[in-house]
Amino acid sequence: MIKYRFIHPAVLFLFIFLWSTTAFGLVIEGPALDQAEMGWNDFGLVIRAEADVMLVSVRFPNQGLADVIQLLRDSDSSLLASIPVPAGNRDAVVNIDYPLVAHETYRLVATTINNKYYGSLGAFNFPFANPEITILGSYLGYIYDGLWFSFNNITTQMNKPELEALIDIKPGSNINSINLKSKGLVPVAVLTTEDFDALSVDADSVIFAGAPAVRFRIEDVDGDGNGDMLLHFKTAHLRELKSGCTEAVLTGMTVDGTPFSGRDTVRIVPAK
Repeated sequence: MIKYRFIHPAVLFLFIFLWSTTAFGLVIEGPALDQAEMGWNDFGLVIRAEADVMLVSVRFPNQGLADVIQLLRDSDSSLLASIPVPAGNRDAVVNIDYPLVAHETYRLVATTINNKYYGSLGAFNFPFANPEITILGSYLGYIYDGLWFSFNNITTQMNKPELEALIDIKPGSNINSINLKSKGLVPVAVLTTEDFDALSVDADSVIFAGAPAVRFRIEDVDGDGNGDMLLHFKTAHLRELKSGCTEAVLTGMTVDGTPFSGRDTVRIVPAK
């Protein structure tokens, strides 16, 4: 008489779990997309630059319809670059094009506005090999390959020398007063000079005092006959400006990937 032994359900579950795990990571599906207020706001990596290099791009698979990829300096949370991700692209190569300083630590963060979206976990290529970048951990301290989102294939190249640009905050004003409680916009002009062509600026790369531009246009701001770039920034997003600040910095890239920066004086006024 043949005796049959039943497999305990927990043992069977463990066997199926291990069998379905790939060499790169577990393949699972998240909850349905487009469920409002159910996803994660921010997720990503903490990285350290081992040399002065340009962070060129990252591959962002299974990105769950994230809206923006951000690069922040870890020491003070300054927003250095903010790049929109095309909606519906589940395997995007996102161009960052921002210079990193050797031994500085950064956060590479994907953010979903209003916490709306989930993604799904695919086969990971992690960790990856890039001797110019060290992965210190995941943003917010989660186990990176336990998340539904990932960055890989981080590409770098040697830095191009930074250009100096002439900027004019609130053109026409010599005092450049800014009320940080204002709900309006702050105009900043990048001026064309003999050494810098403002028409070469990639407007999407520009960050002023921690804020990306919300709109821009080309016009002759200083009346010298050359086209300048006039950008506008939400005052509420100027998080690098504090009471007592006397200067504000604008950074960005030209369309050929060369970094530039400019600065001008400001006067922070108290809210009425």
